[in-house]
Amino acid sequence: MTPLFELVILGELLVRENFSKLVAERKFIMKLKRFTLSLASLASFSLLVACSQRAQQVQQPVAQQQVQQPAQQNTNTANAGGNQNQAAPVQNQPVAQPTDIDGTYTGRDDGDRITLVVTGTTGTWTELESDGDQKVKQVTFDSANQRMIIGDDVKIYTVNGNQIVVDDMDRDPSDQIVLTK
Repeated sequence: MTPLFELVILGELLVRENFSKLVAERKFIMKLKRFTLSLASLASFSLLVACSQRAQQVQQPVAQQQVQQPAQQNTNTANAGGNQNQAAPVQNQPVAQPTDIDGTYTGRDDGDRITLVVTGTTGTWTELESDGDQKVKQVTFDSANQRMIIGDDVKIYTVNGNQIVVDDMDRDPSDQIVLTK
């Protein structure tokens, strides 16, 4: 072979090798772009889901209020009819509770002695267990919704004269606690 021919072949090999490297780099860059785009799409989707869940949490109380308002309007409409002595029943509507329930209430729950001290819309819930252990929890009352928060637990309460009846949210009669003033 002539040196010129060898030089041409060598140049051609170099061009092919560089071209192969360029093609490989281009493929790598395209894969990197696809990965970055996929990652950005995943992040956007996650953000969208998180925002939509937050919006549902915010809208849920509003929707509950809107459900309750037509029920109240139905009662008013029924009362506005001919006979005003009959009220249409309103379901799932909390009954207004007395706001002045200050005092000390006692009762039992599964053998534990319960003492509830109420002052205004707050209080303390003391459980004296049968083994002598004592647990004290802070209590907050929401009379408009018949809810009381004992520590981290949300309960339903009803005032009946000198008694406060405390129920779980599912209103299971076996979980009911009756406290007397």
